[in-house]
Amino acid sequence: MRAQSIAVMLAAIAVSVFLCACGGRKEMSNQVIVQNEVFTLTGDSVIEDSVYACVQGDHIKTNIAPSRLDSLYSHVDPEKVHFIQGKTWRMREGHSALMPEYSSDQPLLDALYQMSADHITDAVDKTGRFTSTNNNYSRLYCSIFLSLAALKPQQSMATLRSIVDKDSIIMQREGQWPVVSDHIGWATAAWEVYNATGDRKWLVYCYHVIEKTLNINRQVLLDHETGLVHGAGYTSSRPLGVRRMTWMGYNDLFACMSLGNNILTGNAYAILADMGDELGIENDYRKYAQRMKDAINQHLWNESKGFYSSFLYGMAYHRQSPLTDNTSQAMCVLWGIADDNRAEELIASTPVSDLGVNVSYPPGNPVEPYLANSSWATTQAMWNLAAAYVGNENALRRGMGALYRAQALYQSRGIHMKDVATDNLGTSASNAAMILRVLMGMNFTPEGIEFSPIVPACMPGKKTFKGLKYRKAVINLTIRGTGNDVTTITDNGKTLESPFIPNNIEDDHDIVITLKQAVRPSQHVTVHHGEAVLPPTPLVTWAGDSGYIEDYVPGTPYRLSINGQLQALNDSVFVLPQTQNFSEFSVEIAGKYCNGFMSRPLFHFGLTPQIAFFPDSPDGHTVITVSVAAGGDYLLDVGYHPTGTLDVRRVGANGHPMGTLVMASAQNADDDGLAYSNMVNIKLLKGENHIEFDQIRLPKAFTPCEPVHVRVITR
Repeated sequence: MRAQSIAVMLAAIAVSVFLCACGGRKEMSNQVIVQNEVFTLTGDSVIEDSVYACVQGDHIKTNIAPSRLDSLYSHVDPEKVHFIQGKTWRMREGHSALMPEYSSDQPLLDALYQMSADHITDAVDKTGRFTSTNNNYSRLYCSIFLSLAALKPQQSMATLRSIVDKDSIIMQREGQWPVVSDHIGWATAAWEVYNATGDRKWLVYCYHVIEKTLNINRQVLLDHETGLVHGAGYTSSRPLGVRRMTWMGYNDLFACMSLGNNILTGNAYAILADMGDELGIENDYRKYAQRMKDAINQHLWNESKGFYSSFLYGMAYHRQSPLTDNTSQAMCVLWGIADDNRAEELIASTPVSDLGVNVSYPPGNPVEPYLANSSWATTQAMWNLAAAYVGNENALRRGMGALYRAQALYQSRGIHMKDVATDNLGTSASNAAMILRVLMGMNFTPEGIEFSPIVPACMPGKKTFKGLKYRKAVINLTIRGTGNDVTTITDNGKTLESPFIPNNIEDDHDIVITLKQAVRPSQHVTVHHGEAVLPPTPLVTWAGDSGYIEDYVPGTPYRLSINGQLQALNDSVFVLPQTQNFSEFSVEIAGKYCNGFMSRPLFHFGLTPQIAFFPDSPDGHTVITVSVAAGGDYLLDVGYHPTGTLDVRRVGANGHPMGTLVMASAQNADDDGLAYSNMVNIKLLKGENHIEFDQIRLPKAFTPCEPVHVRVITR
């Protein structure tokens, strides 16, 4: 303990030396906010080894340079990791009329907010919409939810309208829907805009858009066995972990059921129920939201690790991904998916690094997350909100420090990776959310604004947030003290009974909140220092009843998976155990902290599948008849000749919906060029069964695949 105190004292001395060079220090601003093995952050500066950043005059002074980063990552392919510098940010006059002003006793944080305010202002084009979205709508939806809906509601509304198909009122799908199916995140952003504006026309418009989109998604994406929805999710910049399974094609990706997609879908149902309440429309969507919540907790929660898996994968036997998706985990906390003690456990148990929470854990990239993935700021901001929600001030303080460090060192000088698009809007919206939603504690609801600020003890002093336009009012907010318990709140000098202001206020309101520290819940944080490494995915060649691990490394703990049950392998060549039942074989590597992803699987059918010819269907509707000796659960897939585009068909049996088949250009077509769709679990009756296939008309033109036959597989 004494050694740690000495280290803190020495760090404070080093900070003071750098601050003397920067000048303009405010009283108490040099108090340490975060200190770990990598960096020290105070109200004045960031110090990391010989690198620093602090406020000087009209800019943030820093001595970091792209060349330093190149040398730090010299062990990585220079073609993949190379850093360049863009425009250096400098303060300018005039932005206060366009954005609220923030000031505190932490001048570095004030400057970072002003930098974010400038970037947000600059990100609006002549049409009144946000630019610089990099065509990644997932990050845009998060950014609007985090702060843009409150700071720029009209621009948020215009941008969201532009992402809706004006003919069918269906949200445009990023990538290849239904393989990528996170577009329903639009609902979360749209609801936040309504809460900030109270615009009834917008509410009516959003209700119909969300309802129609959810109805189509339910028909196509719902997995009737688990209650989850299919599709890979882009809660970060790409489907988490998919790059590590190179054997996966679109058919395999559709079979995945991601945490992010399911949370966004469940939240969209809850939002639709709330919108119905506002509009006086009765519906059952709250029941749908509860079903999604139950399915997520049943199938994606990992009890042994204390956090959620990022997705289920596998055609016949679903298994949890070894990764966790921390953007989605934060959503689980904020939107009530992780109830009881799970929310606190999740924040305390999920490993984070000194540089912040990883987009996914275990991390798979040697480059720190801020530089490797431009959505990192969004992930960190969502995580910080979740930490504040459960009252874990330690996790919050570390998370805010990581966010501020990255902005001060990198964003202030426009440093980013070559060929990786920067996301100044998302990063700036994330920083603004720390002021708006954490330090000011503003939560926008249909009825008004709830205040639940949390200010870490290491950030003392008065904080003011002036000029926030809310419906017909302008709010000037002052926070005094630290902690998370509101002792008093006044509005224009009048004491309020609760930390809440209604939605019908008008004119100017000067709100003053005084805080004290309440009883603290768990403050535990699990820190990793890169010790957890996700094992590689084996490359396996299957031949009859045996397998060969092509990239075999002696001494590596390989495991043969049989329907998810593992047994040890001691050689690169192995014989499969005999079985009379349908089985899914794969190989994975056991790691100290987690197992790796499974290899491309091999299906052993046991009983020979029943083959049915797939007739031609000019109208996209096909019916075949199959007979089975016993009723029960079967698997069904379609063998087809790919045409280079995506072909999607709904499947029903005896008048009941069973699932969706995706037929895309497959990586594992046989010698005759025949590929197989994903598998659908179907329930058949003893004797004759009628199986229907209906083609889904995708938003863009496509050439239907050429289905050859249907396989009905006995499980």
